[in-house]
Amino acid sequence: MKRSGKLILNASLYTLPVICSMPHNLLLKLINMTQQFHSLVNNLHQPSVLVIGDLILDTYLRGASTRLTPEAPVPVVNITSHTCVPGGAANTAINLRYLGAAVTFAAIVGEDTAGKEAQALLSKEGIHTYLINCNSRNTIVKTRVIAGSQLLTRYDEGTEIPVPDGCEEKLIAFLEDTFDHYDAIVIADYNKGVVTPGIITALERLNAERKKFIAVDAKRLDLYRQLRPSLVKPNYHEIMQLLQLPEKSSYRAAQLRDMGGAISRLTGAEVVALTLDAEGALIFNKGEIVCHTPAYPVSQLNVSGAGDTYISAFTMSCLSGMELCDAAEMAAAAAAIVINKDDTAYCARGELIAFFSMHNKYLDSTAQLKEVCAVYKAQGKRIVFTNGCFDILHSGHVSYLTRARELGDILIVGINNDESIKRLKGSTRPINQLQDRMEVLGGLGAVNHIIAFGKPGDDTPIELIRTIAPDVFTKGGDYTREGLPEAEVVEELGGVVTILPVVPDRSTTSLIRRIHTSPVLKVAQG
Repeated sequence: MKRSGKLILNASLYTLPVICSMPHNLLLKLINMTQQFHSLVNNLHQPSVLVIGDLILDTYLRGASTRLTPEAPVPVVNITSHTCVPGGAANTAINLRYLGAAVTFAAIVGEDTAGKEAQALLSKEGIHTYLINCNSRNTIVKTRVIAGSQLLTRYDEGTEIPVPDGCEEKLIAFLEDTFDHYDAIVIADYNKGVVTPGIITALERLNAERKKFIAVDAKRLDLYRQLRPSLVKPNYHEIMQLLQLPEKSSYRAAQLRDMGGAISRLTGAEVVALTLDAEGALIFNKGEIVCHTPAYPVSQLNVSGAGDTYISAFTMSCLSGMELCDAAEMAAAAAAIVINKDDTAYCARGELIAFFSMHNKYLDSTAQLKEVCAVYKAQGKRIVFTNGCFDILHSGHVSYLTRARELGDILIVGINNDESIKRLKGSTRPINQLQDRMEVLGGLGAVNHIIAFGKPGDDTPIELIRTIAPDVFTKGGDYTREGLPEAEVVEELGGVVTILPVVPDRSTTSLIRRIHTSPVLKVAQG
């Protein structure tokens, strides 16, 4: 969500519908990538990234319209909110920051209110800025007027011609002084006049002396051929202009699949991530096709800023050592998240964790659990939590968990780890090890997520309950509310405790006893 002048970190409201509509093969990819992504996120250092490009201030005027103006057949909009967010190259900087980078943003702006507001917004987000005030320019502002969910018009203002020599020289001097400080350079060139041929030449010289990871998203990639970028991200329209080929409305991937060599020669890039909207992206490495990654389904379509997110996520993935195809999957997921948001948006690291966790039943940390629950809560989902050993799953367990799920939308199960069960049940337990118990539980359709718990001195799920803040905490009828140490914590967090009746004569202990007293077992042992 956003307030005027402030970006508020929040889980995407649309992540779950995106995944629920996902084809089976994409869902399997999500599940397979989850563990790898979590490992990379946990081990990722905070790279230092410089972003250079055209700063745009995106302004949104929202309101309601119930009539037409008498002057002309156009709607009258009663404005109820006025929101400003950093756009253009500044949105790339925002995305990199929320994905975990230490970001410096360099640009040239006008000596005006819009430039000052953009700088203040970036500073609030922890981004170091080097903004050169140029008195011959006006900061670019794009203002959108929206009635309800309908965009009615957009009007633009600001200077889009190349910056004057004096301002260009200041930016080049800054690059020369700080080039060594960064792990990567991201150039977001919207062709608004900031990234001049002189600045590109300076970057070519600096990079030849001290090679850096350089990613370029530009309207005219041919201008960067001598820079030999590590990564470029053209879209379909840009690449067709570069290749001087006619555009098609469909089968774009097939049209361009064999064009990697030509694209590599024209851009000078080592890696090309060619985005094709609904057809996903083609990834080339040194002119050879590496993979074709599909686009994730989206529940609404707001592409403003999606390209900024894509190149930011791709760059961060490469800096973390991820393989190119996995980096493309990560970038596609990040783009899907922002396309489902309103306005110019960013993708946070936590949202990616949640995206790749939503269909993984087995959660391995409270941090992962927290992000998943944040998404469910943002969507208004009612979360039910229960816990137990589930040593030998029987019909009583299945009946209980089915009824527990009916108390809400999402059922999360805490399962005692092996050491915890030994402390609670004795040295002969558990009969089945944790991994086996989790896999059996995971086969139940009523269960959405499973997470293990238990540590010396505390075999209660209180830590999980504090992380989840469930709407409902449920236990079987062999417990009472007064006998549950967790109950008070649940109610402090606004949840309710519900005791469900158990199926008579169904328990793991009685099942083990029956096995030991079984005549068939005794004959077999004899």
